[in-house]
Amino acid sequence: KTPGPFSTTEMDRRQANLRAYMAENDIDAALMTSYHNICYFSGFLYCAFGRKYGLVVTADNATTISAGIDGGQPWRLTHGDNITYTDWRKDNFFHAVQTLTPGAKRIGIEFDEVNLDLLAKLEAAMPDVEFVDAGTPTMWMRTTKSAEEIAHITKLTAIADLGGEACRAAIAVASRSERAT
Repeated sequence: KTPGPFSTTEMDRRQANLRAYMAENDIDAALMTSYHNICYFSGFLYCAFGRKYGLVVTADNATTISAGIDGGQPWRLTHGDNITYTDWRKDNFFHAVQTLTPGAKRIGIEFDEVNLDLLAKLEAAMPDVEFVDAGTPTMWMRTTKSAEEIAHITKLTAIADLGGEACRAAIAVASRSERAT
């Protein structure tokens, strides 16, 4: 595993907050499909290349679902586990979701992220599951920053300020001859 930008304690805290919300709302599993929620709750930031990615969080596990094009990167970067699917059979992504959510009756998904096509495929793959919104609650979870997150943001903004200052210092009005070239 590759160390991420946040500690195990921080990542455990994030997943515990999600699990607490799930328990309070009788949600058996959460399927995150957005870049921001997969990264926030697992530490893995993906590049879709036209394929579906997800993070399934249950009471006991957090598992990213990734396409077989990433060469092990999802497992190395995920705070939790990873399952890789192939394109050899159509809709293997949905098979992975089914595998990770056996017996689930209520699954939280991001209503603000899931398009109608994805929702229809989820409902076809899991006809006995009720899909409920987890997008708004997870957005609010991300807005409350821990001390570790604040320290990380402070450090990165200081670096960005240096880059911005270097850009400002390098900006100058070009002479007429320089503009012509």
